[in-house]
Amino acid sequence: MPKANYGRDLFKQVQELMLKCDNLSHEVKTIEKRTEKKFKKQLKEQKEFFTQKIESLEKENEQLKDKNQKLTNEVDRLKKQLNNNSNNSSKPPSSDIKKNIPNNREKTDKKAGGQKGHKGYHLCKKVVEEKIEKGEFEREVINVGKVTNEYKSKYILDLKVKVIAKEYRFYKDENGKYNIPKEFQTDVQYGEELKAMCTILNTEGIVALDRLTNFVSCISHGGIEISKGSVVNFMNELNRKGQYIIENIKEKLLNKEKMHTDGTSGRCENKNVCVRTHSTEDLTLFVPTYGKGKKHIEETGKLNKFMGLLIHDHETVMYNYGTEHAECNVYILRYLKGCNENTGNKWAIKMRSLLSELNEYRKRLKEKGIEKIERKKLERDSKRYDEIIEEGYKENKKIKSKYIRQDEQKLLNRLKKYKENHLKFLYDFSVPFDNNLAERDLRNFKIKLKVSGRFNSMEGMKVYSNIRSIIVTFKKQGKNFYEVINNVYKNIPVSI
Repeated sequence: MPKANYGRDLFKQVQELMLKCDNLSHEVKTIEKRTEKKFKKQLKEQKEFFTQKIESLEKENEQLKDKNQKLTNEVDRLKKQLNNNSNNSSKPPSSDIKKNIPNNREKTDKKAGGQKGHKGYHLCKKVVEEKIEKGEFEREVINVGKVTNEYKSKYILDLKVKVIAKEYRFYKDENGKYNIPKEFQTDVQYGEELKAMCTILNTEGIVALDRLTNFVSCISHGGIEISKGSVVNFMNELNRKGQYIIENIKEKLLNKEKMHTDGTSGRCENKNVCVRTHSTEDLTLFVPTYGKGKKHIEETGKLNKFMGLLIHDHETVMYNYGTEHAECNVYILRYLKGCNENTGNKWAIKMRSLLSELNEYRKRLKEKGIEKIERKKLERDSKRYDEIIEEGYKENKKIKSKYIRQDEQKLLNRLKKYKENHLKFLYDFSVPFDNNLAERDLRNFKIKLKVSGRFNSMEGMKVYSNIRSIIVTFKKQGKNFYEVINNVYKNIPVSI
């Protein structure tokens, strides 16, 4: 083959090879693009899948965290609820889970029983003989042994119950008519002594009507079989005749410089009701309402007319009435104790100690006849109060449980906002450290509601409240409330 033809064939082969290379290169690029597009799509799909999965897991995680926080708060709430009792909160002793109800009183070094200097009481022969001479006691002589001029006398004081049938005989007047008063409408009725006894047993003794009627039958040896309706009528009569006493109590309460108030809840006519007490050292007025709110308080027309200092258990609605306010510190001491038990924070114990120490210091001053604390000490105590509150806020931030943290924060906010009201007893020695006066007055209602569970009607509740107001008021004034009740039944005027 000629050289020229050989060269052309070789060149042609090279061109064909180059063309194949170009085709292969193009094919490779096409495959690369196709592969890249395919993998990009898969990568995008996988990225979208994992992104959605991550978002879903993050959302689920947030929900679980939120649920976990709620469950943690609920556990803290239940733990706090189980931990709370009458010793560290406002819960009554009856709600305590433990069999041994804790004593709220702080331990002292004093021995049990009567303290040194306490005036004891015992039966005195001289007093008995003086009452016999005055005709207050009936003497009954019982001879033991052979009767001579020499003897030693001993006395036994006892009661004798007998039924007296008082017969009233009415005679005609000059016109031939019988002038019989309205109270003698029936031929036989009950007297004032019996009415007074039944009323006091029911309201002061909290004796149920069934047991009361049985008791009257027993002590009269079956002579008087009184009905429950008759007892109710006795109380309605006393309420009607004693209205002037209730009005006097209302009027005198408004003239007082200080008044204690508190309320206890109950049931009546299948509704929630409240009995509120308005108490001073010598007066008490109970008023039942269908609620504890501002509307119900103002319906009574008592507190909204009072222009003095109100002492209460941190009922914020009370700040709408009166001109000054003092808060009960006994409740605060319990809350502080509960706060420390639930959080372990030291500020609560420090505040508890401070308030208790200040109360004891004031007591010592009053015993010495001092009625005022030095201004510099008041300033130091006030500053210490503020410092403890600030410590409390710092400790509060470290609490992990949201529920416990918020609960403690509420207590701190209350102590800070109502500082003046909690420390009122330091600046005015006539202001008590607590609201125990109102709580003592309400104790009878608390026991009655616990025993009977409810009142049958609001009208009956008002009657009971008025009678209790009369009894408690005269007890405070050191008067024989049995005689007072008796005189009211007899229409004999009674002054407060």
